[in-house]
Amino acid sequence: MKSRNNLVSSIALIVALTGAPVLTAVAQTAAAPPLADDVPSYKPPLRGAPGGRVGGASRGATGTTPLSIELLAPDGHAGLTTDPSPTIYYFVSRAVSEPLILTISGPRQPHPLVETSIQPPRSAGIQSIRLADYKVQLLPGILYSWSVSLAVDPHAPSRDIVATASIMRVAADPAIDPATRSAPPLRRAALLAQAGLWYDAVAAAADGGSTDRHRALDALLDQVGLTEAGAADRQTVR
Repeated sequence: MKSRNNLVSSIALIVALTGAPVLTAVAQTAAAPPLADDVPSYKPPLRGAPGGRVGGASRGATGTTPLSIELLAPDGHAGLTTDPSPTIYYFVSRAVSEPLILTISGPRQPHPLVETSIQPPRSAGIQSIRLADYKVQLLPGILYSWSVSLAVDPHAPSRDIVATASIMRVAADPAIDPATRSAPPLRRAALLAQAGLWYDAVAAAADGGSTDRHRALDALLDQVGLTEAGAADRQTVR
């Protein structure tokens, strides 16, 4: 009992000498999770631009495996980016032997910003497209539609497998931009997701995928309803 009283007296003395703020600071430090444990939580923009995501899938002819294509984008509104030439991602449920077509179009434009073939994915899973490789520059404030498609039968375009989504470039927020630039990929993904910058958050999570085994990336996919892509990706990286 005496030792207990001495301990209480010592604590009281420390509080009296240093003040209560010391206890508050200790509590805040203990509650802060390590950066490696940050899991991004996507917060859609308060005034999101119209748009969304539509997946594409084959009906699966006799003797063939059905194919689904999903773009890694939010549903119900346009995903945002601050990058004029972002890296964008899509998911395929199986390997594809024929080239896919990437198309990016702006509103009321007679021709697409880009329409080009891309290498067919040799395995199922998440694939990346670096728009810088195609010299694409998105203009701020323009609502673009992008798609990845596969022509199943050149004589029957209605059978094409087409997945579409929306993307818009916005100005970087000076309140968070310096912090995101200096942060490691997984912390950057968390900050960008909270800021509503979907495509930038996904790219940062993908950059940190070797560190967390795609935990951050798959969490983002689940949050926007891309459950098939997230589940398949978790199986791939085990």
